[in-house]
Amino acid sequence: MRKFALTLAVIMAAAVLMQPVQGQAASQLDKVKQQINDLQKELKRKDNEQKNADKKVKTLSVQKEATKEEMEKLLKEIDEAGVKLAEAENQVTLTEAQLVKTQQERDEAIQQEAQTSTSLDSRIRLMYMEGKVPYLDVVLNAANFNDFLSSFDDMQYITSQTRDLLDAKKEARELVELKEAEVTRELLEVQLLKNTIADQKATLESKEKEKEAMVAKLSKEIEEMEEISEEAEQQLMALASKIAKAQAEEKRLTNYYKGGKLRLPLDVSYRITSEFGTRIHPITHQKHTHSGIDMAVPQGTPIYAAESGRVIIAQWWSSYGNCVIIDHGGGLWTVYGHIKNGGILVKKGDEVKRGDKIALVGSTGQSTGPHLHFEVRKDEKPVDPVPYLK
Repeated sequence: MRKFALTLAVIMAAAVLMQPVQGQAASQLDKVKQQINDLQKELKRKDNEQKNADKKVKTLSVQKEATKEEMEKLLKEIDEAGVKLAEAENQVTLTEAQLVKTQQERDEAIQQEAQTSTSLDSRIRLMYMEGKVPYLDVVLNAANFNDFLSSFDDMQYITSQTRDLLDAKKEARELVELKEAEVTRELLEVQLLKNTIADQKATLESKEKEKEAMVAKLSKEIEEMEEISEEAEQQLMALASKIAKAQAEEKRLTNYYKGGKLRLPLDVSYRITSEFGTRIHPITHQKHTHSGIDMAVPQGTPIYAAESGRVIIAQWWSSYGNCVIIDHGGGLWTVYGHIKNGGILVKKGDEVKRGDKIALVGSTGQSTGPHLHFEVRKDEKPVDPVPYLK
């Protein structure tokens, strides 16, 4: 009785000692979960930031390319305006030269007209001052009547010829003045065209400078957005690393096993062919400690997880043959050995729930026939599975 009481006291003391430890582990696990939650929120925020930056870069790049196309169009128009302006300037120069020439012709015509007019005026004045004398001289000096008529006609002819010449000079002057007016009007039109083209060219050059400034502004914004995207990407990688470490810590602290009995790994009747403890190995015939129990069932019988946990081994494992090991937290592991080839239904890192099908019975490794070698390990050391099973 005293022995039972002492055992009970030890169990109660252990339970009391374990409560703060379990509470501390739970507190650490909550902190890690909160850390993971915060990191994932930050990861999502940074991911959205990077996506927005990338989207902005694409939008700005489209705007930049469109602006560059507009610039190229403007540059072409500026070149065309430059050619037209040069042509207009050349036309102005030619027209100005033509105007100078026409003005010279006008001056010469005016001078010739003046000279002819002066000559006629002198002759008329002389005839007026002398009265009819010249005509009397013509009569007196005429040898006969025919000679008189001839001399008189010659005199009238000379006067008429002088007047005709004067009229011709006057007409020539008027034509030159008309031409001068036309050239002057043409010069004004060409100068107006030149000024119009120059204004258009200046406007195009102003627009081209605006587009150039816009391209520079867009390039700067794109560079800033790319820097934000690159920085966000680096932060994403750093956050991913922190989340991976936190999740690893969460796995380490997660305790799937809350106590109580484990589930039987088989759903069919079985026969225990070898119990936990010291035995003679059926193959080596040497005395050794058998670390689990052997449960004989037909080949291919489904094997189920005895408790929820995370798979830490799912491969060939020495004398166990094909083997699955599940970590249930709190230092508790379950081991499933001699699984048939191709019978492992989970992989390392998988989370499994209590009762999930994880494998099929076989006879791989050091085995004399189809059976499940089932172990329970506490802090990596094998313990008798029977007390843990229903």
